[in-house]
Amino acid sequence: MRKEHFIAMDAHCRTTDVCIKTAGGKLRRREHCLTAIPQLREVIESVPRPRRVALEESSIAGWLYRNLKECCDELIVCDPRRNAYVAKDGDKDDPIDAEKLNDLHRGGFLRPVHQLESVEQAAAKQLVGMYHDRVRHRVGEGCKLLALGKRWGLLLNRLDLIKQEGPGYLQLALQRAGAPQRIVQLGELMRQSLSEAVQQEEALYRQICQLVKEQKIMARVAQVPGYGPVRAATLISYLDTPWRFRNKAALWKYVGIGLTKERSGDGPEIVHVEQSCNRLLRNVVIGAAQSAINQKENVFAQRHARWMHNGLSPGNARRNVARDQVSAIWAMWKSDRAFDAELIGASLIQG
Repeated sequence: MRKEHFIAMDAHCRTTDVCIKTAGGKLRRREHCLTAIPQLREVIESVPRPRRVALEESSIAGWLYRNLKECCDELIVCDPRRNAYVAKDGDKDDPIDAEKLNDLHRGGFLRPVHQLESVEQAAAKQLVGMYHDRVRHRVGEGCKLLALGKRWGLLLNRLDLIKQEGPGYLQLALQRAGAPQRIVQLGELMRQSLSEAVQQEEALYRQICQLVKEQKIMARVAQVPGYGPVRAATLISYLDTPWRFRNKAALWKYVGIGLTKERSGDGPEIVHVEQSCNRLLRNVVIGAAQSAINQKENVFAQRHARWMHNGLSPGNARRNVARDQVSAIWAMWKSDRAFDAELIGASLIQG
């Protein structure tokens, strides 16, 4: 039998350190090369098969995964948080990090991080992520401008600031408050920044709506009570595929609505919501649950009312709604079906 080789890469934006060992731990060689696909391919292909490659999740990990996976027998992008405690032990530099990663790989201690297979999926996820980033930016710019007004005794109206007459409204308000000309000019610069943030957010929203129209599963999810184009695009683009989760419990934990049990010695068992989750998806599914509850006339609101009547706390009842919604969407996705209220609680979403 041919010897199996393990290749670990400590990849940075400019250079990558590579450590190559046999399955028995014998060091074959180390490499230091540019972080470029031709150079990395050359290093990998110089190692006899079977060869297994590992690198840590980072901003360039998806790009590396899609371009290198064909030239190796296995490529794992692993969770750096799980590796941190071992990597911090002893001396640290890039070659040492690569060797430690290699040892973790050979020992089977790496936790894979799901990667998008196609550039189209990666582009959709990046579009959705940028939209949420622009929303946060717009909110921040608005809060800064409102805070500027408060320092001069003004309670500005956020909607009035972004209208066409916003420049005149802001200038007049600051002048009436006795603000000096420098503050008036500063306020106008901040108002322009807010206006640009609003325009960027609206442009990205239109792109997301177009994406949802083109993607059948996103369009179906957008019809689920509590969901709309943004929430549907966010959930589907970040989950990528329904087959990455072995069961509903794993899916719930990933989106932040699953429970984790802890116990130490003879102490009591502690049950709490999973914190190592995707925070953006948790906001999406909890927000969708609250929207469905507020809409009243749907199956999720009816089930929420029944749970509340039976004495369940508001937070737990809302989380149950989020679980119902996510489970239904998961079932729709796997079975290629549109949303049907009759499926809630039925056998289709039990698996």
